[in-house]
Amino acid sequence: MQDRQELERLYRLHFRTVWNICLTFLKNPSDTEDAVQETFLHLLRECTQFESEEHSKAWLIHTAKNVCRDELRRHRRMDLPLDEARNASSKEIYIDETLEAVRALPEQYRAAIYLFYYEDLPVEQISRLLNRRQNTVRSDLRRGRAKLKKLLERSVP
Repeated sequence: MQDRQELERLYRLHFRTVWNICLTFLKNPSDTEDAVQETFLHLLRECTQFESEEHSKAWLIHTAKNVCRDELRRHRRMDLPLDEARNASSKEIYIDETLEAVRALPEQYRAAIYLFYYEDLPVEQISRLLNRRQNTVRSDLRRGRAKLKKLLERSVP
């Protein structure tokens, strides 16, 4: 990425998406901030020329997912107590009850559900990003919706 203005534009445009992807994987605001920063550092280091906005968004989602998976593999992640986690982030990010439920899903469903409903990505693109067959992604979406429905039903008084 050569143009600072372009980097800043992509950051403003896709920060929330990258943040939510990382938070979905890491479930910890402090680790999420580190992963978001690492994702945009990859963008800064690469000389990638994007064909479209969709291409830049897909690249950032794929990179964020890989950064998070690398972090999880290192097992260096430490969970903060809930009170500390609420105050740890310097960015105001609104997380509603549904997003909390999505974050509680098993990883294979969580990623597919988030990308489909929160990022409006088609199954074909989710399939490429997650390196899964399209039919598998459709099954994950169907099963994830069922699990999400049960989680949300439990939270209703």
